[in-house]
Amino acid sequence: MKLSELKTEYTFTPLGIETLQPRLSWRLESEKRGTRQTSYQILVSAHQESLSADHGETWDTGKINSGQTFSVQYAGNALVSGQRYYWKVRIWDGSDSPSNWSEPSWWEMGLLHESEWQGQWIGGAPVQTDSEAAAPLLRTTVQVDKTVASARAYICGLGYYELTINGAKIGNNVLDPGFTNYDQRVFYVTHDITSDLREGSNCFGVELGRGFYALKTANVWNWEQAAWNSEPKLLIQVNILFEDGSSLSVASDETWTWTLGPRLRNSLYSGEVYDARLEKKGWTSADYNDADWSAAVLTSPPKGKLQSQLIPPIQIVETVQPVSIRQVDTGRYIADFGINIVGWVEFRVQGQAGTTVQLRYGEKLNADDTVYNENSYVTGESQTDHYILNGNGIETWQPAFSYKGFRFVELINWPEALEPASISGQIVRSSIRKTGAFTCSNPLLNQIYEATNHTILNNLHSIPTDTPVYEKNGWTGDAHLIAETANFNFDLLLFWEKWIQDFQDCQQPDGAVPLIVPASKWGWDHAPVWTSAYVLIPWYLYMHYGDRTVLEKHYSSMKAYADWEISKLDADYNAHSVLGDWVPPGSTNWSPPEGSLLMASAYACHLLKIMSQIADVAGTTADAEKYRNVAQKIAERFHTSFYNRSKGVYETEIEAGYRQASNLIPLAFELTPVEDKAQVIEHLMHDIVTVRDNHLNTGIIGTKYILPVLTDLGFGDIAYAIADQKTYPSWGFWLENGIHTLLEEWELKSRSQNHYMFGTIVEWFFKYLGGVQPETPGYKSFTVKPHILGSLTQVSARVETMHGIINIGWNISEEGDFSLELTVPPNSQATIFIPTAEPDNVTEGGTALALAYGVKVKDASPGNVVVCEVGSGTYHFCSQIVPGKL
Repeated sequence: MKLSELKTEYTFTPLGIETLQPRLSWRLESEKRGTRQTSYQILVSAHQESLSADHGETWDTGKINSGQTFSVQYAGNALVSGQRYYWKVRIWDGSDSPSNWSEPSWWEMGLLHESEWQGQWIGGAPVQTDSEAAAPLLRTTVQVDKTVASARAYICGLGYYELTINGAKIGNNVLDPGFTNYDQRVFYVTHDITSDLREGSNCFGVELGRGFYALKTANVWNWEQAAWNSEPKLLIQVNILFEDGSSLSVASDETWTWTLGPRLRNSLYSGEVYDARLEKKGWTSADYNDADWSAAVLTSPPKGKLQSQLIPPIQIVETVQPVSIRQVDTGRYIADFGINIVGWVEFRVQGQAGTTVQLRYGEKLNADDTVYNENSYVTGESQTDHYILNGNGIETWQPAFSYKGFRFVELINWPEALEPASISGQIVRSSIRKTGAFTCSNPLLNQIYEATNHTILNNLHSIPTDTPVYEKNGWTGDAHLIAETANFNFDLLLFWEKWIQDFQDCQQPDGAVPLIVPASKWGWDHAPVWTSAYVLIPWYLYMHYGDRTVLEKHYSSMKAYADWEISKLDADYNAHSVLGDWVPPGSTNWSPPEGSLLMASAYACHLLKIMSQIADVAGTTADAEKYRNVAQKIAERFHTSFYNRSKGVYETEIEAGYRQASNLIPLAFELTPVEDKAQVIEHLMHDIVTVRDNHLNTGIIGTKYILPVLTDLGFGDIAYAIADQKTYPSWGFWLENGIHTLLEEWELKSRSQNHYMFGTIVEWFFKYLGGVQPETPGYKSFTVKPHILGSLTQVSARVETMHGIINIGWNISEEGDFSLELTVPPNSQATIFIPTAEPDNVTEGGTALALAYGVKVKDASPGNVVVCEVGSGTYHFCSQIVPGKL
C-alpha cells in the first residue's frame, strides 16, 4: 500500500497558511480489495532532518485509531509566522499492519499577527474628481549583499496588482487578489521570490489596477458607490533570510516612489485604454532613474481584515488561436475563436506612433458584421480595449486588469495586414482542477457535457459569476443550482468555502443575505429561491466532500439566515419572493408567467428541511426540531394554497396555464400528500408527453429537477427523451445552431451565451446514467445504480472523492449482455444495483456472485436487479437483461 496526495488545507505545499489548525489529508493507493485504514500516525517537524529521522517534535500524534484520511486538524505545538513545517503520515490497515511512511510534504505559515506587518498602505496622490486616473506605478530598490537562503513577498494590491522584480513578473497569477467584500476581508498573496533576487541592487515594481475595489464605471449594481470604493493602494512586505542567519525586511512606505503609468483606464466592464507612448522604459530595473517620480503617499487602509488567499488563483490557463480571421473593411478584421471563451487577446502590431487600434469583444455578431457588445447595465462602452502605438517597431500587448467574455474580436484601425500568428486568445479564470469525466454512446449528451463544463469554467473568477460579459456578479440562485453539477466535475471545495465566507461577510445583523455575493448597496430584495444558497451549498459541500468545517464555521450564521426567513413568513406560513422559476421558454422579461409565490414557499420549506439536517449534524437537537416543525407547517399550507384538487394540479393565483415547474417542485421536495400524488404525476406526464412532445417547459429551477424526478418516478425513458431533443426548447437546440456553451434563455435571441444555470442536466448524467450517489458524506459509502435508458448502450463516469477515484463503466449489447466495471477507492464501500433478468446467472470476474471474493450479496430475489456490497477494488460484473424491460 502507498500513501499519496498529502495536502494541507487541500493544497499541495501551500504558502501563507493562516489557520492555527490546518487540515491535513492523504490518500491510500492499493489495488487490493477491501483496503481500509484503521489507524494513522502523523509527524510534523520544523526541520527536514528531524522528520527524516522519524521525529516529530512539533506534533507526533502517536497511533490514532481512526479511518479518517482528510480534515485531520493539526493539534501540535503553536505554529509560528513564516515557518515551514514538514510532515508525513503512516497508516495501519484492516489487519493492523503498518504501512511505510509517506513521502514528506510541507506547508508554510503566513503572517499570523497584525503587528508583524511592517508595511504601510501607499498609493498615488489623491484624485479630486470623479474621472478615472491612470493606473499608478510604484517602485523601490533594495541592496542585497549576502547569499539569500529564502525570501517571501507578502502583497495586497487593491483592486489588482502586478508585481515585478528586476523586470520579471512574479508568479503566474492575474487579476489578483480575488474579489471579496473589502470592508470585511481583503486577501494578501504570498510569493516565494528566493530565486528572483540577485546580489546587488534589486528593484521591486508594482502596477495597480482597479478591479471591483476602485471601479469608476457607473453600473446598475452601483459598484462604483460601494462603501469600500477608493483609489488603488498597495501593502507589501518582503522578508529575506540570509544563509548567515541574518534577515532583512522591505516594506511599503513613503520611501517608495510613484508615477502615473501608460494604462489610462482599466475597468472590468469597459475594458482598458493603454498609451504605449507613455511607457516608462526599464522602470522595473534597479538602474532606472526615477528622479522625476514622486514620493509614495500614505493612504488609509481598507476596513477589511487582511487574510491570506488560499483559493486557486486566477491565471492564464490556456492560449488558443482563432479558427478564422476575416478582413471586413479597410483596417478592420473579425477574429473568430470558434467558441465562447473568457479572458483577453494578446497581439503584435507595428505602425506609426499615435495610431490607436481598438479591440471590441463579444459573443455574437451584428448583421453588419460588427461585434455585438452592448451592455445596457453599464454606462459607456463595454468590453473594448484601446491601444495607442509608440511606433518603435513590433509592439506586443495584452490587458492586465480586465477580462472579457467573447467568441469574436473586432480589430479596428489595424495599420497592417493581420496575420494569424499575431493574435492569440488568453483564457483567464480561476485555476480550478478538473476531477470528473463523463462519456456515453450518445454524442449529443457528450456535447452537452462538454458545453456545460466549458460554461462553468468561463464563470469562475474567484466567485461564481453569472456571465463574464454583462454582469460578472455572484448570483446566489444560479450558483446553488449548478453546485452539485460543478462538484462532480471540478475540485471546488476551497473555492466554495471562500464564497460561503463572502455570504457571512455580507450578512446583515438581522440575518438577511443578498441576492448577489459579494454585495454592496444593490441586491437586497427578498428571494429565498436564490438566497437559500447559504444553506444549500454548504450542505452540498458536506455531502460531496465530507468535510464538516463549513457547516461548523457557518452554523450560527446559517441559523440566523434561516430564522430571518421564518420571520418573513406571513401568519399563514406563506413565503414571498421577487424571483421564481427564472427564464422558462417564452418568458417575458425572464420572469415566469405564474409568478413566484409557489416557488418561494417551496424553497422556504426546502431550506428549513436542509437546515434541520445541518442541525442534526451539529448536534443541536432543539434547532433541528424547530426547523422541521416550521417546514411541516409551510408544507401543509403549501398544499392548501396551491393545489387545485378539482384539476389535480398545482397552480398559483395567476392564470398561466399548466406549469411543469409548479408541479415538479412539490414532487421533488416531497410536498405532495400520498393521496394526491397520482393525479399530479398524471397531469405532469400528460403535459410533457402529449402536449409538448417530450419537451420541457421549465426555467432554471424546474430544469434542475425535471429529469431526476421523472427518473425516480419510473419514467426514465421520458427523461432521456427530453435530454435527447434537438428542437426548441432543449440543450440540443442550442448545439444544432452552432452554440457550444450554455445560453441564458432557451431562445437563440438570448442576451448571454455563457450562463451555466441550465447545465444541471449534467448532475443527472452522473447520478442516474452513471448511477453514483453518496450514501454517507464524502462517498465513504455510496450507491451505484445505473439507469439503462433510451438508446444508450454505454456510459463511463469518473468521480473524484476524498478517498480516491470512483470509476464506473457499463455497456449493453443488442443481445442484452450487460457488463459493469467499477473501481471503488480504498477506505470506501459501495452498494451496487446490477440490472438482470436472471439473478442466479450474475457473475463478477467470471465467478458466480456467491463465490466472488470481496462481494457480499444483499438481495438476489427474483426481479430485475441484484444488490450487492463491495469494499475497495476493481470489479467486473456481467448479467443478462431483456432490452427495453428495465
